[in-house]
Amino acid sequence: KTTMSPELFAEQLAAGAWGITFATVQQLAHGVAAGVPRALIANQVVQTADLRQLAVLLQQHPGLRAPFLIDSAAQLALVEAAGLPVALEVLVELGLPGGRSGCRSHDDALALARAAHASPAVRLAGLECYEGLWGSGDSTTDLAMAQGLMQRVHALARACDEEQLFDTDEVIITAGG
Repeated sequence: KTTMSPELFAEQLAAGAWGITFATVQQLAHGVAAGVPRALIANQVVQTADLRQLAVLLQQHPGLRAPFLIDSAAQLALVEAAGLPVALEVLVELGLPGGRSGCRSHDDALALARAAHASPAVRLAGLECYEGLWGSGDSTTDLAMAQGLMQRVHALARACDEEQLFDTDEVIITAGG
């Protein structure tokens, strides 16, 4: 995630950054006011007020991209229940067993990707993973964990692509941590 400095947003974008990462819809709103055209909300968005605010931002700023993370059918149901006037872009989050968030298995993540693709409330824009809390400080152990997670993300991306589940022309694959 980034600082809340419009000057740094501008410098990052001028240097070629695809967009800016924010933690919340409120932070996104500040970034959009500062001219950020593409962003990633690196969290789940579950509050109806936040979902509505995101929909308003998208309507007020044509071309704005601001996908957020989904990691469960329950969260997808919350987005659907909000009854928004626009479909929101989402990234399926793939996590680690026992981790802080994300679908725990390939099958669960693929099922969620299928459900997102079928939902009129969202557009599946890609995948995300986070492994930051699993770092041990041992390079060999951490490298093996990160490589294993990336292999899982790659397999999920290929499966989603084969089933044509992505709903955007540009597919986003991102990792944090």
